[in-house]
Amino acid sequence: MLEEIKEKIIKNSFVDEIRTNMAFNEDAYMALISSLDELSNILKGSDFIDKKLALYLYTIPQMIRNAYVSFDGKENKPEIAFRLEDAWIELDALVIDCLS
Repeated sequence: MLEEIKEKIIKNSFVDEIRTNMAFNEDAYMALISSLDELSNILKGSDFIDKKLALYLYTIPQMIRNAYVSFDGKENKPEIAFRLEDAWIELDALVIDCLS
């Protein structure tokens, strides 16, 4: 079960689409949220987490934050900037829940 969730998270295209195209894929985002929530439930009470998964989890909110920060100083921020801010906060909370 853990390997399936790990694979879903790593193969999810949300972060890559933000990073390369600055496109907010709502379906990929919702799938990532769902997978992170499921992972959090699986990891409750566990003292071990796969290093590759931990590294990937650690970078997800950072990459979204970096995309959000790229809009700093712009007077009329596009809608995606506000969506990125919300996504960054939600993903950060989910990742912290997974890692703690």
